[in-house]
Amino acid sequence: MDFTAYAHLWILFSLLSAFFHASRLAVTKHLSLSLSARALTLYVNLASLLVTLPLAIWSHQFPLDDPVYLAAVLLGGLVSGLGGWSLNVAIKRSEISLVGPILTLTPAFVIVIEWLLTDALPGPLGFGGIGLLIIGSYVLALSGGEKGWQQPLRRLATNPGSAFTLMATGCFAAASTLGRIGIERSDPLSFAVVVAVVNPIVLFTLFSLQDRRFYREVLPPDLARQTKPLLLLGLLFALMRIADQIALSMTLASYAMAVKRAAGMFSVLIGRWCFAEGGTRTKLLGSAIMLLGLFVLTQL
Repeated sequence: MDFTAYAHLWILFSLLSAFFHASRLAVTKHLSLSLSARALTLYVNLASLLVTLPLAIWSHQFPLDDPVYLAAVLLGGLVSGLGGWSLNVAIKRSEISLVGPILTLTPAFVIVIEWLLTDALPGPLGFGGIGLLIIGSYVLALSGGEKGWQQPLRRLATNPGSAFTLMATGCFAAASTLGRIGIERSDPLSFAVVVAVVNPIVLFTLFSLQDRRFYREVLPPDLARQTKPLLLLGLLFALMRIADQIALSMTLASYAMAVKRAAGMFSVLIGRWCFAEGGTRTKLLGSAIMLLGLFVLTQL
């Protein structure tokens, strides 16, 4: 399906992706209390597949004879799957209001990766946007209440979920760039279907090789009680991915991902309202600076 006629709506689809992303973080936080990060990652992708697969009825452009397309699909499925696992680990170990805004750094990674792979760069205000993102991250870290200018930076480095959040950031940056390459050779909905099929296969293979007893994590005693939240999470994840692919078909990956990371602001609010996490005022200020960086980055 061709969305080029609606290219001016790329910001709308990116913001929709941001909303679905922030909402799924809240559901993930709830499920992480009873499921391991690996099992949760696998089930999210399986539930998403149920929602995404019917799109093949309307969009089924799969140029499997194109080596570039195949590389984008396989590598994109691998890195997006690893990114999802890293994000789930981060959410399990850290506050959701810290995890979400740290992901706002993704556009900085996208700029580098997209330039290396496609030779495409954002506008001249890109460095200003990145600088604001870094300042926003620093202000966000002040929410921990430490004294001394070096303590916030140290907190970001030592927070239990920070390393996994940064890993997820790099993976999502690579996945978005690979997604744009794959979409250019098919269409956004077809590519979403293929990646939805590849992801659970790749994840199950990796997790099984990592731990032969992985099947025990996949079948916890109270799995039946988690069916509805898992289906909801799969729906949110599928809608986020579909909105992602449509936005990527309309603009640069760095632009689409930058606007999507407005989810950092949503995550702070959700962390406060749903999980009573503190330091909201400072976190909101940091997220606001990040959001300003996103607008500068995308020249809005």
